[in-house]
Amino acid sequence: MVIKLSDIRGFLKNNIFYILGMVSLAIISAYILVTFPKGAPFEPLEDSFYLFGLGLNSTILILSIGFYLLYRWIKGKRENTSQLVWGICWILYSWTFITHIFRALGFYWATQTSDPAYFFVYRWVMVLFISGMYYGISKILTENRKVQIIPTILIFAIGIIWFCIGLFVIRSPEFMMYGYLYCIWSPILFSIAYTFYVYGRNAKLRAPYLIAIGFLGVGITYLAWAPWHFADVIYLYYIWYFLFQLSLVPILLGFVLLTIESKKLR
Repeated sequence: MVIKLSDIRGFLKNNIFYILGMVSLAIISAYILVTFPKGAPFEPLEDSFYLFGLGLNSTILILSIGFYLLYRWIKGKRENTSQLVWGICWILYSWTFITHIFRALGFYWATQTSDPAYFFVYRWVMVLFISGMYYGISKILTENRKVQIIPTILIFAIGIIWFCIGLFVIRSPEFMMYGYLYCIWSPILFSIAYTFYVYGRNAKLRAPYLIAIGFLGVGITYLAWAPWHFADVIYLYYIWYFLFQLSLVPILLGFVLLTIESKKLR
């Protein structure tokens, strides 16, 4: 077999980025092996690297879920309102975790516990998120507008009122979060998880089971926030934070798989 010059030129042209990448990697590898360099420190993350990593990964996963749902809404000719509402709510929900990134970097304004007003600004999206989750589920379960809208408004209004009472009247983020997580947040998440479980069982689909497992995990890990956020056991809080992050994975995979399985049913 004779290799022509034109073949070489064609190969170089079609694979230029791969070749440049491999050459760059070879140069970097040679430099590393000769010099054995030590990375420069980044002082803001010396004591908060774990929060930075957890916040960054959670933000990426949450935004991935949100933008994927919006993508499916657009691909579905903008007919599935649940996907639109869920997508927007997931994207807004990421705000809480974006602030964790800035807090880890040392920004005082991102420290939620420094002032009740800061806590409200960074956490109120949880109320919007859980209200939107209910609305999306109700759109699937029933066509009754009253069942869709009235509970959604009540969930949002009660949540905001509770936030205001806990943060600005009692001035205790802990009291507020204990009540909200145990009485509103997790019960609704468990209900959503069960709804997806029943849907998967009746439709004989696997994707809803994954979504159900994810929502169940999110609900459980949030319940663990309260007992383990104190300074002497805070390390366990970060373990629960990590498990929360893992719970987001089956939700994302479940929504992606649901698209594939739904196409097979058509």
